Amino acid sequence: MIELNLENAIDILKKDGIILYPTETFFGIGCKMSSETAILNIFKIKKRLLAMPLPTITSDLDQVFQFAMIEDTIKNDVIDLASLFWPGPLTFILPARTFVPDILTGGTKNIAIRQSSHPIAIALADGIKEPVISSSANISGGEPVTTIHKMNKDILQKVNGYIDSDIVPQGGLASTIISFAGNRTIKILREGVIPSTVFFNHNFNIIG
Repeated sequence: MIELNLENAIDILKKDGIILYPTETFFGIGCKMSSETAILNIFKIKKRLLAMPLPTITSDLDQVFQFAMIEDTIKNDVIDLASLFWPGPLTFILPARTFVPDILTGGTKNIAIRQSSHPIAIALADGIKEPVISSSANISGGEPVTTIHKMNKDILQKVNGYIDSDIVPQGGLASTIISFAGNRTIKILREGVIPSTVFFNHNFNIIG
């Protein structure tokens, strides 16, 4: 198994490769968002159903506007929540632009995106100039891992390398996932690291 430096990892991603890398919560398995071939291979490696969309990590809010269609009715809410919780474990569900591969969205036409607080994850997305796929590096249904040494050996053998860091993923809960209804109203699709009470404290309403 090949350990990569940041430059090598970015080069592999640009060439449609797949790598393992740390986020603030768990190790992720990733490729560039525009590579349908690599995305399909991640589904195969994880034994994940194609109907289950893959999450992504962005380098900044500009990339979100580049790859997601954000209507004026939710634009301020997106900006406000990003300023409050990014970088960090909060995932936005937003309509994907038409050029985003359907296989990534699982047929939903939506993109799941966040800015990780781990510097490696941010640097990868910045280096390839697009969001990087960030599914947990485990067989679907299995436990996510926080160190490369706990990684499933089958996964290790099927990727192009891994990048590690002195900043170790913290484990625990995964990111909180939300969608937007406009007028400072959101829907929590998965409550994770950030609890629902925090959104109330910032004058957001919760539906559903």
